[in-house]
Amino acid sequence: MLTLKGQDLAGVLPPSLVKLRHIRIIDLSRNYLNGTIPREWASTKLENLSLTVNRLSGPIPDYLGNITTLIALTLESNMFSGPIPPQLGKLVNLDKLVLNANYLTGELPLALTNLSNLTEFRIGSNNFTGRIPDIFQNWKQLQKLEIQASGFKGPIPLSISSLNNLIELRISDLNGGVSRFPSLRNMKGLEKLMLRSCAISDQIPLYLSELLQLGIIDLSFNRLVGKIPNLASLTQLKLEKMYLTCNLLTGDIPDWVKKSESQSPDSEESGICNSAIRR
Repeated sequence: MLTLKGQDLAGVLPPSLVKLRHIRIIDLSRNYLNGTIPREWASTKLENLSLTVNRLSGPIPDYLGNITTLIALTLESNMFSGPIPPQLGKLVNLDKLVLNANYLTGELPLALTNLSNLTEFRIGSNNFTGRIPDIFQNWKQLQKLEIQASGFKGPIPLSISSLNNLIELRISDLNGGVSRFPSLRNMKGLEKLMLRSCAISDQIPLYLSELLQLGIIDLSFNRLVGKIPNLASLTQLKLEKMYLTCNLLTGDIPDWVKKSESQSPDSEESGICNSAIRR
């Protein structure tokens, strides 16, 4: 194991680490490392590679796909650019793939469908193009999915509905393409739901009241219509925050919403700015 987090390390990643034949974990997060990941590392038996918050740049190397022992690959908050290499689809043991906050472009490679052991997938704050592809049908173990402000177009793919083990679903800022509200009925363990600015034109489904683990709901900046359904049962359990800001909802604000607002120290927790809703 090599862990040197937050040590103000500068320079490039040393190819010579390949000489540590039994190394399984490299964590060099929160440093000032630049350049790219050395090609020599492709011959290692790494299981965990974390290079979060550095200054690494250029394309994500395709030879990372040769480290088939990888279980966790975390490259968040660097300056990687270009498309995600399809060779990452060879990392069939991967449990965690985090590529947030880079400058990645292009479309998601369909080869990622092969990553059937994923429990966490985060690609927010990038510059991808095209639609979110239907790559989720094999990700039966996925628990955390985050695609916030990634540059994608809608609609939300139907295969999202197959992710019954999700505890965290965050999608935001889809450009164009009207979406229906995805079917989340079987996500009984869902704790955090964000479908913000996804051009959803639909009603808020009543079955959300059956997702008893929900603590946060954010459906702001969509085209939701109709009345706010009765989710009072959730406020008696774990629901702490609900955002419905800037939709097309109508009718009166339900008493259970007013009650939760009056009991909350944060008056914005159930934020609503719909001109057609009456207080």
